[in-house]
Amino acid sequence: MILLYAVAIGLVVGLVSGGRLANLANITVRFWPVALIGLLFQTLLFSSPLAAVVGQLGPSLYVLSTTIVLAALIFNLRQPGIALVILGAFLNFAVIVANGGQMPASPDAVAALIGAPVLPTSDFSNSVVAAPGTPLWFLGDIFVLPRPMPFANVFSIGDVLIGIGGAIFIARAMHRQPVGKVGPVPAAERGSIHVARNG
Repeated sequence: MILLYAVAIGLVVGLVSGGRLANLANITVRFWPVALIGLLFQTLLFSSPLAAVVGQLGPSLYVLSTTIVLAALIFNLRQPGIALVILGAFLNFAVIVANGGQMPASPDAVAALIGAPVLPTSDFSNSVVAAPGTPLWFLGDIFVLPRPMPFANVFSIGDVLIGIGGAIFIARAMHRQPVGKVGPVPAAERGSIHVARNG
C-alpha cells in the first residue's frame, strides 16, 4: 500500500530534520477511535469471508464507512497535513459514490499490476475495472506501484494526497512538544525576571 510508504517517508523526514520518535506519543487526534473503527470495518469488508456474503450491501457499507472516516478527519482539520488528507479522502469518496460504491481502476494499471486480465467474481470488491464512460475515471486508481516492489497495488490521485498529508503530519508531529512543557528560558528573559523580583 502506498500509505505505508508515506508513513516511512514521514518518519525519515522527521528524523533527518531533528525530530524525535518519542514525540509521536504527544499526538492528540480527535475521534481517532471512530476513524479506526471505520478503517478496520473496511478491511473486514474486503476480506474473503465477509466479501462473499455481503452481496449487494457491500457498496452501501463501503460508502457508509468511508463517510465515517471522512467525518472524523474533518474534526482534525487544523492538524498539520490533515487538510491534504481530507482533500484526498474527499476525491476518493466522490469517485466511489459516483460509481455506485466502488473505486474504478484503470485497465492498464490493473494489467501492469497483475500481468493478466481481471477474472470476474461474485464477491464484493471495493474496486472495479473502469470501462468507457466511467464517471470520474481520472480520480480512480490510474497509477500503479508494480511488482516486485513491496506492497504493489494500484492507487489514485486521492491516495497520493492522503500519503503526502500523512507524511507531513508524522514529520511535524515528531517535532511536537508535550502540552505544558516549558523549554529553556533565554538569558535575556531570565535577567528580566530576576530584576522584577528584586524590584
